Amino acid sequence: MSSLLLEKLVTEVRRYQNKDFLHAAMAVCAITAYSDGEISIEERYSIDYAIDNIEALKTFDPVRAIEILDDYIYLLKSGTEGAKAELYKKIKVFEGKYKRSRTLLRVAHLIICADREVDPREQKEFAMLCNLLGLEASKLWRQIENQKAL
Repeated sequence: MSSLLLEKLVTEVRRYQNKDFLHAAMAVCAITAYSDGEISIEERYSIDYAIDNIEALKTFDPVRAIEILDDYIYLLKSGTEGAKAELYKKIKVFEGKYKRSRTLLRVAHLIICADREVDPREQKEFAMLCNLLGLEASKLWRQIENQKAL
């Protein structure tokens, strides 16, 4: 088997394994960025940064990730009944999977802090996401803040 074919196969398997994570991450991005009723340019840049730098998302075409994100944002902005609940389901898949949950919440933190102003609605959404994933919000927030300070 050629190394090129093997490499392509490994990439495809990673995509398959990480497909749910891609959808959960884009749901976290959409919910967190829109939690204060608007999406700032800083938040959008933070989302792009996350897509380009999170190992589990690197196997995906960034254009596809942005398409999913835009669909989720549209869903939230349209006010469709049950839109947020639908996105929460995509995130809840990772309840009990500590490392994946923590990564999703780090993405949320990155977006919340992007414009250097933490809105109470964003903080409330972070707590909701933590609860959804079975993690303690205040403890995780402190851990992330402490890691940022290093």
